[in-house]
Amino acid sequence: MKKIKEYEIDSFEKLCNVVTKENVKRLGFDLIGWLVIYAEAIELFRSKYPDYKNYTNWQLAKGLFIWVDDGNNQMLGFTFVNKDTGEKTKINLK
Repeated sequence: MKKIKEYEIDSFEKLCNVVTKENVKRLGFDLIGWLVIYAEAIELFRSKYPDYKNYTNWQLAKGLFIWVDDGNNQMLGFTFVNKDTGEKTKINLK
């Protein structure tokens, strides 16, 4: 059985180092899906907390993308970390 590779991508440098001719389409589809959900989460946050409208997306939520190179285009879940307390909230979508 082939071992599934998993990558933690938290910078453009890591994204560039992970991509290959063979995996670019799989990686691209998964990254686009993650970016759509990230943008929706930021929009939802801003609609609930209008005082943060002038903050950048990164100031509101630093993101990192854990990519599982399994050929499936699905989001498995999210982890939100409170930067003040370190408390983690996990949301599993599976």
